[in-house]
Amino acid sequence: MFRYKFVAVLGLALALSRCAIASVSFMENFSSNPFAPAGNWSFGIGDNSNTQFVWNATAPPTYSGGATGQLNVYLNSSLPTARFQRPLGVTLTDTNDFTLTARFSFTVISAPSDQGMELAFGLVNSQLTGGDRTGSPTNYTSDNTFGTVEFDYFPNVSPTYGGPSLIPTVFGAQEPGEDAFANSAAVYGYPTDLGEHTNGVTALPQNIALQATLAYCGTNRTLTLTMSQMNPDGSLTPLTTEVPALDLVANSYNTNFPFVVDTLAIMAYRDGFTTTNDPSLVATLQFQQLSFATPVNPPPPGYVTIQIVSTNVVLTFPTVSTNLYVVQSTTDLVSAAWGTIASNILGTDAVVTNTDIGGATAPGAFIESGYSRIDSRKLDRT
Repeated sequence: MFRYKFVAVLGLALALSRCAIASVSFMENFSSNPFAPAGNWSFGIGDNSNTQFVWNATAPPTYSGGATGQLNVYLNSSLPTARFQRPLGVTLTDTNDFTLTARFSFTVISAPSDQGMELAFGLVNSQLTGGDRTGSPTNYTSDNTFGTVEFDYFPNVSPTYGGPSLIPTVFGAQEPGEDAFANSAAVYGYPTDLGEHTNGVTALPQNIALQATLAYCGTNRTLTLTMSQMNPDGSLTPLTTEVPALDLVANSYNTNFPFVVDTLAIMAYRDGFTTTNDPSLVATLQFQQLSFATPVNPPPPGYVTIQIVSTNVVLTFPTVSTNLYVVQSTTDLVSAAWGTIASNILGTDAVVTNTDIGGATAPGAFIESGYSRIDSRKLDRT
């Protein structure tokens, strides 16, 4: 008896050996109170004793289609680290694809030119990622922010960075005997130093709604950061930052110790090298929206037509243009393995045809009864 199975694989660039994960997406617009127990957010590091995170329920939308309400964040790098976070609903590692988008504005109150500290948000490991970003003069290697995929903007103009710098950063898992920075990847220097640009922005604009998108591709382990300005009518104007995609492997990331993240977080880092009377960064952020998504696992075809043409079995089925399809068959569901008839069938948003040459010549009840079974329960992505 013939059994045919169709497997839809999302994305032309995804390898069939990749691991499948649950599809997850959510959007937080802060129209309701984010603080637990009413909301989904809580403090993973530190607390709110310094009132660094405040929900403004009446903040008007800053662009058409926006919601009333925003999360205000006060950054002072001399204060203890506080991390405000919410679960992703899925655990991701460096072979998975995901996208994080933030709509926010910011104002820098103080950023001394001889120091450096960042505005930061991203993905962390709720149990393993610590809050010591910098270390200290007495323990330089105490930093423990391994397991982080992060947006970093340094507004300081310092000898280290040369100007306001936009730096997407990834910290892998901690390597034995090493601190967090031993397994980190970031595009330092030009062109992250916006002040050195000739074609793009020289600093991110303040007091204007911005959109930042971090898109991670697990196939080639790259993290791409794009920036846009939110216009009052809800449209986007791209900002030229000249920051290239971050290639993790080319930037010293160790794939033997991959990051594992499960939480969305907004960071208010303490700088272990600053002083109380001269913090390296004082700034405010206003988050209007945060959204997160993993790719959607495509559904199986809605129907399949099977015809016997001479000695061949001809299959027709609807497809989606962003998917690849795999056709497999077996003569025995109990003991026989599934064999691949065709793979990498490109979806077209229309019906496609696949012919199993000689497929009708094998013995079985399939030909006699005309019965077939379409089984799409197993995704061929493991």
